[in-house]
Amino acid sequence: MGRMSATEVEQVQRDMLFWRTPVGVRREFIDARNGRLHLRLAWPESASLGSAPHGSAPHESAKVPLVCLHLSPNSSRVYARFLAEMARDRLAVAPDTPGFGLSTPPIAEPRIEDYADCIADLLVHLEQRFGCRQFDVMGYHTGSKIALALARREHSRIRRIVLVSAPVYTPDELAKQRAALAVPAADAWASDGEALRRRWLEHWRWKDPAAPAAFVQREVAEGLLNQAEAPRAYRAAFAVQHAEWLPQTRQPVLLLCPDDDLREATLRARPLLRHGRFVECRGWGHGFLDVRTEAAAELIRGFLDEPEAHPSAESMAPLPTTAPLPTTAPLPAITPLPTTAPPPVAGPPVARIQRAFYDGPYGPLHYRRVDAVSPAAVPLLMLHMSPNSGRIFEAALLEMGRDRLCIAADTPGFGESEAPSEPVGIEQFARAMLSLIDHLGLAEIDVLGYHTGAITSIVLALLQPSRVRKVVQISSPVFTDEELLQLRRDYAARALREDGGHLVESWQHLQRFYGPEVPREVLARNFTEGLRGGPAAHWGHRAAFAHDLRRDLPRVQQPVLIVNPADDLAEHSPRGLALLRHGQWLDLPDHAHGFIDVMPQRFGEHLRAFLDAT
Repeated sequence: MGRMSATEVEQVQRDMLFWRTPVGVRREFIDARNGRLHLRLAWPESASLGSAPHGSAPHESAKVPLVCLHLSPNSSRVYARFLAEMARDRLAVAPDTPGFGLSTPPIAEPRIEDYADCIADLLVHLEQRFGCRQFDVMGYHTGSKIALALARREHSRIRRIVLVSAPVYTPDELAKQRAALAVPAADAWASDGEALRRRWLEHWRWKDPAAPAAFVQREVAEGLLNQAEAPRAYRAAFAVQHAEWLPQTRQPVLLLCPDDDLREATLRARPLLRHGRFVECRGWGHGFLDVRTEAAAELIRGFLDEPEAHPSAESMAPLPTTAPLPTTAPLPAITPLPTTAPPPVAGPPVARIQRAFYDGPYGPLHYRRVDAVSPAAVPLLMLHMSPNSGRIFEAALLEMGRDRLCIAADTPGFGESEAPSEPVGIEQFARAMLSLIDHLGLAEIDVLGYHTGAITSIVLALLQPSRVRKVVQISSPVFTDEELLQLRRDYAARALREDGGHLVESWQHLQRFYGPEVPREVLARNFTEGLRGGPAAHWGHRAAFAHDLRRDLPRVQQPVLIVNPADDLAEHSPRGLALLRHGQWLDLPDHAHGFIDVMPQRFGEHLRAFLDAT
């Protein structure tokens, strides 16, 4: 395929700003009482530091760090560009709250105080790592209630508070909310896709006028990622009221009231501020942190950097007994967080999927891994189809991870891995995976690739014949010249439509390739992951249809197993078998996409029979 025009590149680069990790912003995981917390964080000159200065204290003139809590359902991605701006003069951190983004979901029904407890663990981590003893906190919608709960729990550590919307509801509004929460939500994944259209239109209605369609696409994708957690977060949020907590908040508060879906209710909060400032942000909607980054940072920085007033006896007094502090005792400031998983309980060992980032050739590269308790086989690397992510392999990771190290990477531009600056080819995808293999110190591996990943697996085998031992292709995408031309037209970039029709069409198209035995949540998962590439979502197909396997397969020396489900490539895969020197065949005529989730144990048996044969 030809290179993109200068105009196309410029438009894609503008749209990709809503998806990219800004320069200087890092992505990490830490352990907390709830499980793993995923963070985005940045600090002054972080782009040149390379890694966090563990154990070092900030300079005595450094500003108080800012911890940012997102709305629900969403993730810390909403703060990415804002973090980079605020990090010019302070540490800025945004976690994914439990159950959202990449953070572990709560086990039990959470309260707002439970979310705050997990963020308190983050404060302990930051204190141990950077020497911080005080923090400012910023909360957006649901995050605003978590921020106030954190300020009540950690009143000596939280210095100032910024809230984006703090709705004060009437009794009638509260009654309607409780009634709505008591009724099961409508099926978000009905076959006709109209629920997806409604979701898109709601985001479009409240977006900032300066935010483009690419922003709305991102918000839809972030919301769908953990939508099952949304009702629990809503119940927790509506169980506490700003009308009660705002007058009791003793820290200075900056309350921003943009023109979003909570504007009218937030206007009622103005007289309830005890110490602080209320700012109407007329003309600002959702996305203002992306499209008005400098203006928002200037406003918030001005508040946070105001001279400190001498604390009065009243401001240091405990909260009144009519509004008790959360019953959960706070963590002592000196308690270290565990750096490894707790020892397993009695019984057979259970595999656990871990997630991590590696600084790959294009930026953060995200991967999942399962470490066998007693590895007895060659490690297995899994490469997903396009547009998707390593999430599709979670069932296979757990199954195959019982006796070997298993890794499922998000290829650059997909899932949570950073995209290249412009489209790259299959060889570049393969070299990015080679860099991960080097990073993990793996001398020899087996590779499993699915559709686009099946092409990448072959190229990886050709690049590293001494390290890639065996290859499994889920479908072997061998096309004729005429088919390649047609596929390039069919899988080009799709325009985002103001009415959300592109989502409906994509959802209806995807359902054609799954059998009736596949749970609907698997289709929903795969559809959601397909959105997460943003404007780069079609780059995988672009690379796949620019590459011709017909010239590669005859040169492969390793044994190759072609798995042939009854999907959209079922008629193409036999061509691959005919070109291989050491090819084997596994036909799955009764299964299409989603078969790994339907039959993980049986599929594992097939894989072991091939991979472990001598």
